[in-house]
Amino acid sequence: MNPRADQIAAALNERREAFKAFLVARVGGEAEAEDLLQHGLLKALERAGDLRDEARLVPWFYQLLRHVLIDHYRASVASRRKHAALGLDRSVRSEDDGELPEAWKRNLCACLGSVIDTLKPRHAKLLRLVELEGRPVQSAARELGVSANSASVALHRARAELRVKLRAFCGACAEGACLDCTCAPTQEEPREL
Repeated sequence: MNPRADQIAAALNERREAFKAFLVARVGGEAEAEDLLQHGLLKALERAGDLRDEARLVPWFYQLLRHVLIDHYRASVASRRKHAALGLDRSVRSEDDGELPEAWKRNLCACLGSVIDTLKPRHAKLLRLVELEGRPVQSAARELGVSANSASVALHRARAELRVKLRAFCGACAEGACLDCTCAPTQEEPREL
């Protein structure tokens, strides 16, 4: 760690309880607030070079914590939306590995993978990483070598393109979020739509 990062870490740790109270007031739980604070501290150390004025350290860190909270809430909302679309509740996921029960996997549209393959390669890869593997957008962005913002925009476009192609390929089946698929399994690949 560079000397400046050490100084920033020491200064932030002096105000640790105030930062944690700020987070507890917004998320409700001590453990969740502690996790977010740790995440924020790591981000602060990674971005120590961004701080131009040492006197602005505390406001700068609060702003960074606000961004950590926004990311946390966005991830929570996205997770709830995904579970709602799949008709799942987190409590029914396997405690051991977080996997969906095998019976539910079979109900997902059999066409999904092959229709994803008809998308632009970058969009297909992004959808597979985020939606099928459950990776965070930031992680997928790093793997693809793009910024998180660029990946978010591309993911939005990829989802829209996938919806259109699924509706064209699967018809009414796609209207139910591709659950309880009625598409007949076929060996043929979907044609470029």
